Amino acid sequence: MTSGDAAAASRAPQGPSKMLGDSDWDDEDLLTISEASERLADEVRRSRQRVRLLQDMLDDSDELNVEGGELRAEIEAETKRAHDLAAAAERIKAGQANAPVPR
Repeated sequence: MTSGDAAAASRAPQGPSKMLGDSDWDDEDLLTISEASERLADEVRRSRQRVRLLQDMLDDSDELNVEGGELRAEIEAETKRAHDLAAAAERIKAGQANAPVPR
């Protein structure tokens, strides 16, 4: 093969096994949409539970000091995380509703 042939071959499209390796395509441990949705729903519940626990800690605190500010920041971050996870779950549901039915 000439250097021109080698250069052309390196630019040619390559199959998935060339890019990822054969073992990546042998792995059958993929989640179904249903399994992923269930795991996502579980994580939303856990995230919301953490928000409630943090809020209880903040409410039970007699003095709002640096720890109170840190708790509020954690509550805000965890609330955003729960919201983002719930939004992802809704996008999955909408995608499933609009997906073509296999024949």
